[in-house]
Formats: sequence, structure tokens, C-alpha cells
Amino acid sequence: MNSNNPFEVHGIEHLSPSSCNTFIDDKAMWVMRYLFGYRNGGGPAMWRGTATDKGVGRYFGYQGESVTKDECMSIAQSIYKEELDNCNKAYPEQIIDEAKYELEGSRLNRYLETAIDFYEELGQPTDYQKKIELQLPDLPVPIIGYIDLKYGDTIRDIKTTARSPSKVSDAHARQVSVYAKAEECVPILDYIVVTAKDEKVVSHTVEDVDKHIQTVEQVAYSIMTFLSYSNDKHELANSCYPNIDDWKWGRDEINFAKTIWSIK
Repeated sequence: MNSNNPFEVHGIEHLSPSSCNTFIDDKAMWVMRYLFGYRNGGGPAMWRGTATDKGVGRYFGYQGESVTKDECMSIAQSIYKEELDNCNKAYPEQIIDEAKYELEGSRLNRYLETAIDFYEELGQPTDYQKKIELQLPDLPVPIIGYIDLKYGDTIRDIKTTARSPSKVSDAHARQVSVYAKAEECVPILDYIVVTAKDEKVVSHTVEDVDKHIQTVEQVAYSIMTFLSYSNDKHELANSCYPNIDDWKWGRDEINFAKTIWSIK
């Protein structure tokens, strides 16, 4: 091994639930993002989630004075538009699906109103977007994340979706389990579901937090071991190869990957 702290060698100051999940799901994508610095501006579905999350926060008086529901709608639409503008400015070559952008924008008010009505019944959150750090034994960097909403000894993560989930994905369970472990709280995932004809909130309490934390620990140590193989990111990249047939690999990702791997 080349260093006692391979994270430092590769300029990685912390892990996150997202980076751990990416390492499990697609190592080549992880290499591209966290070793080669690939970024993009996201997309309409992500911007819809961001606008809904921030709209809920503003309604309860976080990141500015509390506002009415109607004012929240206007703020959320502005945030949604701002996300597009920021993407166009920072990533001018990124192609945005205009039809998807219009569709998500047309449904944004329904997402936010559904979320506000739901959380209003729960009352004022005790915290919003709280930063957490989970330090694992023998891991030289922390795992950092941000809790959407906290209600006493319960944390709630907001997920917007166009499909009603029958169960919690392992990736989502690992994410909120990190938050729960750091705060010693009960983790709940709130799926704000909006379809063409319906809107509702489907909540799932995540069980077996310790089991999911064990997985996160194994992944974090696997990342550390992987990084220790070489101080050269190109050499590490040569140990994997992107599956460009996967839906996650769009035109922008493939073009960036061509600068790392020999892709025809």
C-alpha cells in the first residue's frame, strides 16, 4: 500500500451516503466523479426535488422568514428556474430535455403543496438540513450528510417521485441509516408521489439500521482499500470499465468517460 491515508493522497476529504451508494452501484462512475471530478448540472427530476425540499424549508422559516403556501409556490418555481439557469451557465454543453423540464415544472406546485400539507400536520420541525458527520473506526475521513427534517428523535428524508414505492430501496435505506446512526434517531423516508391524476405521501420507517450501517462500513473500507492500490488515478481507473449501456450513462457522461477510458 502506498499511504496510511489513501483518501488524502487522492484529495478526498470525506465520504457521503451518495458516494458509498455510487461505489456499490457503478465503480466506473465513482472513479469518474470522485477521482476525475466529473460533474454536471443535474436534470429536471433532481431540480424538482431540490425546489420541493427548499420550499418546505422556507415554509417553516428556515433559510429565510416563514412564508405562506402560495408564496412557497412562487419561491419553488424560482428555485426550479434558477437550477436550470445555473446548469446552462456552468455546463453549457449539457443537453436538457425541454419537454421533461416543462412537465416537472407544471407538477412542481402539486409536489410542494402535498409536502407542505403533510408536514404541517406534523408541526414545526426541530431542525432542517442539519449537517451530520459519522466517524467509523479506523476510517481516516468522516461520512458527511444532511438531514432534510428532524422531529425530536425522528429524522425524515424527502423524496419526490412519479411512482409510488412499494418498499424502500437499499440505497435509500443506507442513506438515512447513516443519518440515524449519527443522530441516534428513527429514520423515515417520505415519498411525495405525484402522478398525472393523483398526489399522496407514502412513508416508510427504515428498520435494521445496524444492518445497513454494517454495509456502509464495508463499502467505506472497500473504497479505502481500492484507493490504496495506487497513487495514480489512471491506474485505478484501469481496474474497471464503464457500462455505457446503463441508463445512467448519458451523452455527457460518455463523452467525459472517453477522456479516461478507450471507448469507441
